[in-house]
Amino acid sequence: MKTSSVIASLLFGSFAVAAPFDRRALVYKYETVVETVVVYTTVYGDLPTSAPASSATPTPSAAAATTTSGAGEFYQQPKPASSPPVEAVSSAPAPPAFTPPAFTPPVETPTSTSTPTPTPTPAPAPAPETPVAPAPAPASSSVEAPAPPAYTPPAYTPSPAPTPSPVPAPAPAPAPAPAPAPAPAPPVSSEAPAPAYSAPSQATSYATGMTAGSSFSDVDITVYDNTGAAGACGEALHDDDIVVAIAQGAWNKMGGSTYNTQTGAATNPWCGKKVEVQYNGGSVVATIMDLCPGCMGMYDVDLSRGAWKALGIDETTRLKASWTLL
Repeated sequence: MKTSSVIASLLFGSFAVAAPFDRRALVYKYETVVETVVVYTTVYGDLPTSAPASSATPTPSAAAATTTSGAGEFYQQPKPASSPPVEAVSSAPAPPAFTPPAFTPPVETPTSTSTPTPTPTPAPAPAPETPVAPAPAPASSSVEAPAPPAYTPPAYTPSPAPTPSPVPAPAPAPAPAPAPAPAPAPPVSSEAPAPAYSAPSQATSYATGMTAGSSFSDVDITVYDNTGAAGACGEALHDDDIVVAIAQGAWNKMGGSTYNTQTGAATNPWCGKKVEVQYNGGSVVATIMDLCPGCMGMYDVDLSRGAWKALGIDETTRLKASWTLL
């Protein structure tokens, strides 16, 4: 009984010494910091190079200190720090490098022609554009879609050289025509030449029309009105004037309507000539001062109202008469 009491006293005494009554415990706290570094790599070259995966390096914020606990001190065993899972960072694969197509020059086929024609040189192929790799987006937990394939331009195919057309040979020049044979000389006649034909005097007066005493019979005479307007000879004419108008044919035969460039006066030879008109036993002397465009005969005359009355004619009609150049 006594032994049990001693053992119990020692046991409770050791518990009393070891119990942490109003004591300060020394506790060590560990923190683990994970720093993620994202590395971007842009590849310019022939072969793609994958970017290295980022590594997470835990850096302890405080080093564990080693202490030796003395007798009777309370020591708490530190718990092992649990590292958080490191996120996998995947970098997008770089697009394949662009390889331009090989240029094949056209094969020219020589063609023998009389005139050489230069073969047009095909235009050089345009330089391909180097595609620029897009900057990769920041890495995340999800895997990005693969980049689209690089653009490959179609191969350039030059058009075939045109075949020159043959040049035709020039046509031979025609042979000169033979010179015509000279015409034979007319035979010489020993007979005397026949006398030239001589027209009668009246025909001669018709040809000239200006010979004094020339008479023209069986001609038409008509009457026309004069209202003060100037006639073909440039003078103002009235109904009571004793004047006549010569036919267009005779007027044009003597040169037509001509005028002096300085004075403006009419220069036709018929202007101012005196004529005697005979009809049915009566006659009247009148002056040619106009032309008659409506007269059909070569030497028909158109009389004024005054000359028409002087012949004793009252009606307006067409009559046959004769006249003589004075």
